[in-house]
Amino acid sequence: MTYKRLSPMDSAFVQLESPSAPMHVAGLMVFERPAKAGEQFVRKLVDDWRSETRICAPWNQKLRSPSRWQLAPVMEETFDPDLEYHVRHLSLPKPGGERELGQMVARLHSQPMDMRKPLWECYFIDGLEGRRFAIYVKFHHALVDGISASNLLMRGLSESATDHRMPPFWVHPAPEKPFQMSAARGVPSTQALLGTAGKLYRLFSSDDRLTTLRSAPKTAINGAISAQRRFATQAFELDRLKTVASRAGVTLNDVMVTLVGGTLRDYLKEKTALPETSLTAAIPMSLRSEGDQSIGNSVGMIYSMIGTNIADPVLRLKKVSESTSIAKEQILGLEPQMRTPYSILSMLPSIASMMTGAAKHVAPMFNTVVSNVPGGKKEKYLRGARLLHLYPANIVFPGLAVSFTCYSHAGFLNVGIIACRDTLPQMQRLATGLEDALSELERELGISPALQSVDEAG
Repeated sequence: MTYKRLSPMDSAFVQLESPSAPMHVAGLMVFERPAKAGEQFVRKLVDDWRSETRICAPWNQKLRSPSRWQLAPVMEETFDPDLEYHVRHLSLPKPGGERELGQMVARLHSQPMDMRKPLWECYFIDGLEGRRFAIYVKFHHALVDGISASNLLMRGLSESATDHRMPPFWVHPAPEKPFQMSAARGVPSTQALLGTAGKLYRLFSSDDRLTTLRSAPKTAINGAISAQRRFATQAFELDRLKTVASRAGVTLNDVMVTLVGGTLRDYLKEKTALPETSLTAAIPMSLRSEGDQSIGNSVGMIYSMIGTNIADPVLRLKKVSESTSIAKEQILGLEPQMRTPYSILSMLPSIASMMTGAAKHVAPMFNTVVSNVPGGKKEKYLRGARLLHLYPANIVFPGLAVSFTCYSHAGFLNVGIIACRDTLPQMQRLATGLEDALSELERELGISPALQSVDEAG
């Protein structure tokens, strides 16, 4: 039997698991049925997948001990997973619109995983209007980060609409982690250690230029959370966002962080709860080497202001771009072998406050998470069914009640918003607020709003 000890970063997600804050992430894939497919297309697909006995890592791995109270969790192989448990078939109530889909996904995302079993679940969701169906796949964060989860799902799809034999996701093995020279350099130099220590000190201090872990104000979206979630989605044509980024001379990621700042500004202002200083966001940053498609977590974290204190959307975008640029310099200025230790150490106080329950009482180290997972440009198919959108669903933590995650696919940027149900009533407005923030930014930049977003909110 093969065993695998989890890395410190992967282990943290096992240790953070709790009834009010389950540590799983998910992807909601919305498909269009093939033109000639009948009403039983999804049922036949479910039956076929459940009969597939081939299963590869990480789909066949489970925790040797399901307890969160362990310093070094170990994964072991299981050779007889219960696919009837892991692959489920659900149907939406009529009319099968985005509201019904969003409510179902919110309920599914609220349910903790059984830590005694392989740490994934797959739900086929039938009854979606417009000849569509959805697949919601849930992974424990100890197994994957956004990039590795995307790679696992994309391996189970085809680039050909005529490919009707593609086996399920779990038949395709994940690549091993490639050899990295930085990992073979041995003990880091004294200069590297001192440089890392200096940057960590700066991150935990007050700094006029850098957004630090002392920059976040206390807000209505930070505090205690409950177990129930809300889920909403929005999709934008990538060309529309790239036009804004090009006109303003910033990155596409800067645009998305600015849109999050705009929608949170309007949301908190409406509730008369907008702080005078800007909210801040933790922004995951991939630390993978080129070609690394292995499973597990390999991310750093940068921190940026999101401009909730700035009314002018163009000025907000400029300040966000400046903030993210300085934050990137902070981590990219480190030697490569020190970037992961720096990221882990920067997150330790936040992890400790979550594990001890202090997070709901103390000032937040950041107010939200804005993550952008790169996808592909080509169309993807599941036995002839075209993938229309893939919406990520992230985690909310104690003291951090809302998270925004983006995923690009075939000309669209798909945004999944996950939030604590009790802390963020009327959370749907955050999804529509992203569109309002983008339209406002286009007007101020003199861009014709010829391209419109695709509202998939639920």
